[in-house]
Amino acid sequence: MFKFKLVLVLFALSVTLNTRAQNSTNLGVGAEIGLPSGNFTSLTGIGLGASLKFDVPVSSNLAITLNGGFMNFFGKHNQIMNIKDLTYIPVKAGLKYQLSEGFYAEGQVGASLPLNNDQKTLFVWSPGIGNLFRLSGKNKLDLGIRYEAWTGKNDNLVILNSSNAKGFVGIRFAYVFGL
Repeated sequence: MFKFKLVLVLFALSVTLNTRAQNSTNLGVGAEIGLPSGNFTSLTGIGLGASLKFDVPVSSNLAITLNGGFMNFFGKHNQIMNIKDLTYIPVKAGLKYQLSEGFYAEGQVGASLPLNNDQKTLFVWSPGIGNLFRLSGKNKLDLGIRYEAWTGKNDNLVILNSSNAKGFVGIRFAYVFGL
C-alpha cells in the first residue's frame, strides 16, 4: 500500500510541475454528504466529510483530478447493536471531461485509508457528474453527485451486512478557486 501512495504522490507532483504554466488549474474546497445504499445502510444512516480537489487541465475539455479528504459514517446505535463510526481518508485520482460549459462527467479510483484501528484500507471507484457555476473572477461553485463504492475485506461481524462493499451516493458542494 505504501508503494501505491508513493506512486500517487509522485504522479501528482509531476503533473503539477508539467502544467503549472496553465492558468485554468482549479482547487476546490468542499463539504461532502454520503447517503449509504444497499447493505451499507445496516451499518450507518449518513456520512459527512470534507475534501480538497485539484483539477489539472490536459486539454480544453479534459482534466486530471486529484482528490483527498475526510469522511465519517456515523454508526447505528440501538438496543441490539452498537456500531462504531467508520472514519476514512479517501484519496483518489481520475479524469474529468467537460460535456458542455460548466457540466462535466468524471471517474476516479483510489484508496480509502482507515482512521479506525479495526478497519482495513479499501479500494475506491467513483463515477459522477456535476456542474460548475461561475462566480466572481476565476472562482466557481461546484455541485457534484456521484456513486462511490469502497471494496475490501469486511471485518464487521454484523449479520445484516455480509457484503465486502460499502456503497453510497455522494453529494459535494465546493468553492473552487481558479489558480
